[in-house]
Amino acid sequence: MKTMSLIMNGNKYLASFLIFYSVLCSANSEIPDFKARYLFESERFDFQGVRELKTVDDQRIFSFDDDSSLIKAEFKSKFIDGTSIKSLSYDANFRFTFFRRFSSLIFDWDSLILSSKGQHEWEASLNDEVVYDPLNVQVRIRQLLKQGKKEFQLLLPELKNGEIRPNNYEVIDKTTYELNGKIYDCLIIKRIRPEEDRITTYVVAIELDFLMMQITDDDPDGKIKLSIKELLSFG
Repeated sequence: MKTMSLIMNGNKYLASFLIFYSVLCSANSEIPDFKARYLFESERFDFQGVRELKTVDDQRIFSFDDDSSLIKAEFKSKFIDGTSIKSLSYDANFRFTFFRRFSSLIFDWDSLILSSKGQHEWEASLNDEVVYDPLNVQVRIRQLLKQGKKEFQLLLPELKNGEIRPNNYEVIDKTTYELNGKIYDCLIIKRIRPEEDRITTYVVAIELDFLMMQITDDDPDGKIKLSIKELLSFG
């Protein structure tokens, strides 16, 4: 029973953490490269890790790597960033003691097939619409905020079965966020998935090209939070 409970809890936190976590190089991108340390908090465990957005040749890589010795959480998105975002791949590796889950998404734009390997295996059809992954969608959110958008809808795949679902985003308020003694003016963004009883809230710093300072996910299974603790590099 303890094993089953751990697996179920691990699935819950992996699913929640996944909420977290055109051919132009970084010089032409609206969103600059950055590297920062974040704290992940949940009802079960806390740990820190580094989120990084970097440019390698004509691709961009958005990743999270944790610093914990007990928990291993690695997430990586590869995509092309320009006038629009073209998803290429997304990998999620989560390990806690003997529990491990791995998922890999491949976006094949030649055959218009999105495939998943690992914990969930499936194939889904792509079309002309832009489909994001759990990490690069955050880059698109920042791009739209820079363009002055206050309300928008973006498409993401359901990781369990590949169903492409709409996610609705709206600027709902303003706030401030203190980081290392400096106060940043921020916007509060709310995400709602129409088919789920789940709300995600983002706090983004206007001065830092809408860098995500805090992400909070509330659902019936509990609350998790990802908060920036140190900005290591920007631009």
